[in-house]
Amino acid sequence: MRGTLHDGPCKEVQRLDVVAHVMINIFSTVILASSNYCMQCMSAPTRTEIDKAHAQGVWLDIGIPSMRNLRRISGKRVLVWTVLGLSSLPLHLLYNSVIFSSISTNNYVALAVNSAFVDAPHVNNVNISGYPFDDVRSGLPFYDVTSHNRSSYYNEFNIQAKAIGLYKAARNSSLQLLNNSACIQAYAHDYLSDRSDLLLVTSANSTSIPTLFSTVTVNSVGTNEEIACVPDMYFWICANPRCSDLCQSHLSEVLADAEHWSLNPYAFYMAALKVKYCLSQQTQEHCKLQFSLQIMIVVIVINTLKMVLMLYAVFGLKETPLMTIGDAVASFLNEEDLTTKGRCLVSKFDIKANKLRWQYRDGESNAPVAKEWMPTKVRWSRAVSRTRWCSCGLMISLAVTVCSGLLGYGIHKLKGPKDLGTLWRIGVGAVSVRTVIDWPEGPSTLVGNVLLANLAQPILSLIYFTYNGIFTCMLAEREWNRFGQKRGGLRVTSIPSGSQRSSYFLQLPYRFAIPIMLLSGLLHWLVSQSIFLVAIETRDYGLNHYWDVTDPETFSCGYSPIAIIFVIILAVFMVLFGIGIGMKRYGPGIPVAGSCSVVLSAACHTEDEQFASSKMASKPFQWGVVRSGGADGVGHCAMSDATVTFPQRSMSYAGKS
Repeated sequence: MRGTLHDGPCKEVQRLDVVAHVMINIFSTVILASSNYCMQCMSAPTRTEIDKAHAQGVWLDIGIPSMRNLRRISGKRVLVWTVLGLSSLPLHLLYNSVIFSSISTNNYVALAVNSAFVDAPHVNNVNISGYPFDDVRSGLPFYDVTSHNRSSYYNEFNIQAKAIGLYKAARNSSLQLLNNSACIQAYAHDYLSDRSDLLLVTSANSTSIPTLFSTVTVNSVGTNEEIACVPDMYFWICANPRCSDLCQSHLSEVLADAEHWSLNPYAFYMAALKVKYCLSQQTQEHCKLQFSLQIMIVVIVINTLKMVLMLYAVFGLKETPLMTIGDAVASFLNEEDLTTKGRCLVSKFDIKANKLRWQYRDGESNAPVAKEWMPTKVRWSRAVSRTRWCSCGLMISLAVTVCSGLLGYGIHKLKGPKDLGTLWRIGVGAVSVRTVIDWPEGPSTLVGNVLLANLAQPILSLIYFTYNGIFTCMLAEREWNRFGQKRGGLRVTSIPSGSQRSSYFLQLPYRFAIPIMLLSGLLHWLVSQSIFLVAIETRDYGLNHYWDVTDPETFSCGYSPIAIIFVIILAVFMVLFGIGIGMKRYGPGIPVAGSCSVVLSAACHTEDEQFASSKMASKPFQWGVVRSGGADGVGHCAMSDATVTFPQRSMSYAGKS
């Protein structure tokens, strides 16, 4: 079931459609980002869950989107995380097609006549001197681009009656007089919605007998399939008879010499006729901005579900997850985690390589494990796991490969000129007869074509999640690394105290989060303009000035080569931007945490007397050497609100047991 939001001029509908889809993509991007935010909140572990995991020799992620944590957090939060994630896929599959525009195209006939045809005081019979009338009625092989079927237009239409009707309309001034230039510009459109039948008054045959030389139907290409002509709705305008070319390519030449305009002899099946002027039947445009009730209901239901889950994440969650690096550090400073004591220089690389066993078990010695400190400037990219890099890179690479393949295939199937200028003139998201897909056995329904047109949208959502996660990892590590460079307060999600700061984001600052959201929104919009729903309604404008919808709306998909090129360029830019940011280096000092809960905990074992005060987490502090090496030459590094020094090269640090 469909509804009409607006019925009117096509340019007005097109503007409304662009505005509607920009708003839809903005809203869907905000929904996607909000879902990602809440999913990160749901996957964040509580201190109890961290302690339990550490006791079992398992580390958890802090401050980043994590699937690793799902096995260690409460089932209720896992359920919310799962539903939020899964609901994003059908939402973006349908969002862009809740509202869509349909094109109204007019069937019409162009009749080439002599001056006597319109000047005669009365016409009862028309002399048909051009291509044999019987052959025309018997059905020349016209191909109807609009409905993708052989046209029966001539079989159903009495040409002589049509000609007489247009003569009467011309005599009572119902037809608009157009000079050659205006006539060419008025009819040189793929889909004509504001005009219908046309008298082309030629200079041929000065006889006083009203003569119809020939006719051409212009809801169709009007050429023989066996010659494999390009689908050009207004091919009859250009005198160039070559079937392998587009009239659009020569339109500027025709307009430049409009006074000597000659019709295409290939279209009218006779020698080129020179046009003096045109008499055009104007019509009212009936393009529509529509919505699908079924799709809208599904989108509303999913949005409502997401809203309920997000409200639960904000107001209904009774547990207190450690969502940011600051939350975790505050917790470890206020309550010491004994399982990581004596490992102050342990890094995520050590944990993954099993170079330093960090957990203590019953009956084992808890002697400190010393490690030499070496000043290294680690690249930002190393804060991100290989799995995350590979999954994001694989998805973007596959997307670019598929887009490139589709672009090559689409250009290969495109008839006529294929240069960049021609692709640009086709436009972004514009419906052209050259790029409407004729499915041999594809979907013909609205929903079927909607699903096909939006198939890439859920994949883009997954790319956004992983791309966002990569930047979150790198920037979470930057926040952690700064504690080794200078003194500062914690950024927490709870009510801040002392030098603590309130967190208006998780680990992705707005100066990164907003551009990434904009990139995602732009990519979603460009993809929606690369392959899109096409709805065409075919109409005949009768002699009695009433509309007759001859065919129900035809649904298919169209594609835009230039939009696909922009998608590929933007995807490559996103990859290069991510790699470029990943090439930056962190300052030397504090071990790389990479969101690892064990590393965060191990760096928070300050001197014992400082743990007597639970107010340390609310003070500004810095990571560094809190105790130099004693007799054994082993010192200790930790977070401290007291004065700390920078670690010394090749010195060993561990901490007290």
